[in-house]
Amino acid sequence: MLAVTAGCGGGDAVVARTPAEAVTQRMKGSTGVRVTRLVRLDYGEKVFTPPAEGDFVVPVNIGEYSESRTSGVLGATASDLTATYYRTNVPDQLRSVVPTDLSNMTSRTITIRGSGTYELRADRQDVPAGKSWLHNRDSECGQLSRAIGSLGVRDLVAPEVLRKLAAPAPTSGEAIDGVATVVHTGSGSQAESGVAAPQVDPAIAAQLRERHGSTQVSWQLWVGPDRLPRRVRLTSTYPMAGDNEPKTTVTEVDFTDWGRDVLIGPPPPDQVHEIGTCPAPDTY
Repeated sequence: MLAVTAGCGGGDAVVARTPAEAVTQRMKGSTGVRVTRLVRLDYGEKVFTPPAEGDFVVPVNIGEYSESRTSGVLGATASDLTATYYRTNVPDQLRSVVPTDLSNMTSRTITIRGSGTYELRADRQDVPAGKSWLHNRDSECGQLSRAIGSLGVRDLVAPEVLRKLAAPAPTSGEAIDGVATVVHTGSGSQAESGVAAPQVDPAIAAQLRERHGSTQVSWQLWVGPDRLPRRVRLTSTYPMAGDNEPKTTVTEVDFTDWGRDVLIGPPPPDQVHEIGTCPAPDTY
């Protein structure tokens, strides 16, 4: 005789079979996850211009910054993330003339589904006197980025993205924060990493995909026994990068404290300045 009994308890009583299912179960209501992201840009071999008499040797390929670090929380419908920026690739002989303090680029971004994005900038660029936050209700910017495969922190916990990242068969992975993991490893074009963006003009999306079609992305996705993501590492290479553009980008995101309470609200209305639509598509 074979007896089958129904499971009891909440939604977590159903054992998730995939990372997409696990995240869908865990990110509900006011629960979410803490995230930290480190992005490293590699501009390739540094090239020095021949110095004229009495001039400094000026390097190129240093770029606006070489690392960014983002931390904060993600909830089912909102996120609160703070990003800081660094130059770690300045030659010793030029540290006195090339600034390494990029604290003016620090930004805090609150995104709330249905309300748009609020940004608090250390440099106060575009922020009028008496205000602190810039508010953009237009969601097209993020949709364009996702459509061409440029994945933000929230995209990495989106079910459609997780299904792609977890498609390769897993192998044994390292322990992360004391938790045993398996790792899914794969690669493909950046365009293949994109997700559906129904509100984006198909012509613009096609144009951007063509422009970024040569970008290649390899990934590693570490998941725990509960199938929840513990870490994602993306390595992007840009064969068509210009002289002052990064040749590769490595992005590593750690996920901790799954199921934590995430209560995020908008800034005080009197501190918010409304802005227009997102930048032109050629900025992506």
